[in-house]
Formats: sequence, C-alpha cells, structure tokens
Amino acid sequence: MMKEHSDNLGDFFSSNPKGRALPDYLGKLAESLAVEQQSMINELAQLTRSIDHIKEIVATQQSYAGNSSVLEAGSLRELIEDVVRICHVSLARHQVTLVKELNDVPTMALDKHKVLQILINLINNAKQALDPVTDRPSRITLRLKAIDDKRVRIEVEDNGEGIAMDNLPRLFEHGFTTRVDGHGFGLHSCILATHEMGGELTVQSAGPGQGALFALELPIALDQGQSLQAAGG
Repeated sequence: MMKEHSDNLGDFFSSNPKGRALPDYLGKLAESLAVEQQSMINELAQLTRSIDHIKEIVATQQSYAGNSSVLEAGSLRELIEDVVRICHVSLARHQVTLVKELNDVPTMALDKHKVLQILINLINNAKQALDPVTDRPSRITLRLKAIDDKRVRIEVEDNGEGIAMDNLPRLFEHGFTTRVDGHGFGLHSCILATHEMGGELTVQSAGPGQGALFALELPIALDQGQSLQAAGG
C-alpha cells in the first residue's frame, strides 16, 4: 500500500482514510509483536531453567548410581532434599504441593541407594493417589524425625483417594495392586529393601477418600555384622 503512494506519502497519510488508519495499525502491530517476542523470551528462559533442573536431577541420580547395598555415614535430611529435587518437576506437573517438615536427626549409616528408591516410590504412589482428587488441593507432606536415640522415622502422607481397609494387609504383597496399569512390584520391593536395612515400613489409612500415610523407620546405628564404608571409599 505504501509503495503505491511512495511519491505522495504526506498526502496519503493525511488525506487517505487508509493512510490515516495505517500508523495506528502499525503501532498496534508493533505492540502485539513485542508481547509475542516477550512471551517467547519467557518460554525460552523457562525451558533453560527446566534443562538446568533436568541436569541437576541426572547429576543427583548419578551420584547414587552404583552404590547399592553400600553403607555410608550420611545425612538423611540431605538425602531427602535430593529426593525432593528429583520429584519436583513431576509433582509440579500434577499440581501437587509438597510440604516438608524435616527435623534434624543424627548422622547415620545409610544405604543411600535403597532409601532413595524407597522414598521416590512412596512419593510417586502418593502422587498417583491424588490423581482422582478434584474437591481439594492435592498435598503431600514429607516428615522426618527421630523416634528415640536408636531409630528415625520418615513419613509420606497424602490427602488422596485413601485405601480400603480390606486392602491394607495386602498392600506390600508381591503382585498386589489396585490400579489398572499397576504391576504390584513397587511397594513389595520397598518393604524388601526396608527389611534388608533392618527397618520397618508401615501404612495407615482411614479408608477411601481419607488419604494415606506411609512410615519408614530405620535404625541409626549399624546392626551386628554390618560394616560402614567411608564416603567416596
């Protein structure tokens, strides 16, 4: 349009109705393009943060790789923070709020790989139990506390769909599942790993719609016959 009136742009912008409307149109177009550009910049920044977070998750998981069945002196609280970092993106995607109530506990002998896998499994189970919930905000509460000078307790509590009383005694059985796409191996492997560490894994639920609480109790001191490997050794 402007090419057609290149010889008399002044008259075109002042006298022609289309010419008078053009500056306003171009101004709005520029604003729209600026908003779109800023949106793309924001999306790119979010993508960069997501990539950095994925790298952090991979690095965290790699730090535990190959350490299965090795006992090391370590901080259970720091290990739980690693679990939270690993699960953060998945929980955010499902709009689940994670509440942490982590007390300081003594440095203890840890099979870090086993504890990591148990807690990730329990949090994933809690997240799945929240999928059907639509009448309240989805929440998982993660607690850490010392029971006494010999044992610590980690709790993973959700306000999800709950567990039927008839299913509670069977929940840790091999192959038992209440989900259509479940295989019944996750919780069974969790309780096996817990027993290998001299611990206990229990579950409580007041029934359907009442949420559930899984509690992992672990000994602080080594059992007789266990040996401790120095970190990095």
